[in-house]
Amino acid sequence: MSNRPKILLVEDDNCSVDFALRVLSSEYDVLHVETGQAALNFIQNDLPDLILLDVNMPGMSGYQVCQTLRNDDDVGLLPVIFLSSLNSDEERLAGYEAGGDDYLTKPVSANELRFKIKLQLAIQTERSRLKADLSNAFSTAMTAMSSTAEIGVALQFLRTSLTCSNYADLCREVLNTLGSYGLEASVQIRGQQGVISIGANGPCSPLEESVLTNMSGHGRLFELASRTSCSYDHITISVARDDLEGHGRMKDNLAMVAEGANARILALDTCAALTRQHAALSQLSANTRMALQSIAQHHREQGMKSKQIFQELQERLHTSMLSIGITDSQGEELAQLLLNAANKARALFNENLKTSAHMNDILKQLEGAGNLTSAECTA
Repeated sequence: MSNRPKILLVEDDNCSVDFALRVLSSEYDVLHVETGQAALNFIQNDLPDLILLDVNMPGMSGYQVCQTLRNDDDVGLLPVIFLSSLNSDEERLAGYEAGGDDYLTKPVSANELRFKIKLQLAIQTERSRLKADLSNAFSTAMTAMSSTAEIGVALQFLRTSLTCSNYADLCREVLNTLGSYGLEASVQIRGQQGVISIGANGPCSPLEESVLTNMSGHGRLFELASRTSCSYDHITISVARDDLEGHGRMKDNLAMVAEGANARILALDTCAALTRQHAALSQLSANTRMALQSIAQHHREQGMKSKQIFQELQERLHTSMLSIGITDSQGEELAQLLLNAANKARALFNENLKTSAHMNDILKQLEGAGNLTSAECTA
């Protein structure tokens, strides 16, 4: 088949036909019909690149033919050059209103005919290029808008996932997000708090759960039968492969949701560990407080007993000194020794009180650390 531009000549005058064929055949494939209806019939089966259209013909005029073409969306932009022996302004205006691209008056010079045809073919080529560019730009814009909306859904999931306080809530949020993409999925979460598997209709069956577990060991993206999975350390999401066919962005969005959910699982596990640590610290603080209270009570009792012992000792010593007849100086010496011993015992008791106060400070620090841990988990 020829790659040369194809021109349809619609002309009932033999001289004009012979002239056009002689001038144009070296550069173009020129096809000839004599009437407007024949031209319309021809175009239905074989679309030319340009039409040279006589105005005055039997039956349909050239203007009527052009108007019919312009009303047909499939051929509406086909270049049309009128050929006419009429050169009035009214005729040119009629050609313009009919949708013609140019108007040449017979007799036409060979150079003018060639120039006008080349000009219209160049315009048509540029018009086709612009139309293709516009179509591509529109397609790109629609793709960008769709991609932006999809990313917005994923970002919304990342925000909403922060409010999920347990594995089940997170699973449901993942399923709702994927559902907004038109994906029916099943999810398995594996964390320090256990394993949970949920599908669109609720908890997974044992078989479905075993499939998810198997998929989790086959890398980031894995295809098995009619399912495609995306796995991270603590989550596996499985969707029907047909839902991803022809939507390459869906795999990216699926991975984004899975990665965000995996990060939330780590946060939930960390929070649970901090909660357990806080509970242990709280229990330790309570036990320590009870022990300190017991020690303080014991110290008070010891102080009272020590005081009573020294009082009794002083009384007995005084009685003994009277009965054994020791001198006053000897009695004073014994009394001083007793007083020194009492002072030492009291000093020891006071040291124990300082130790108790130090333990209370440690207790307050433990309680403060426990409260901080709890606040961090809540945040």
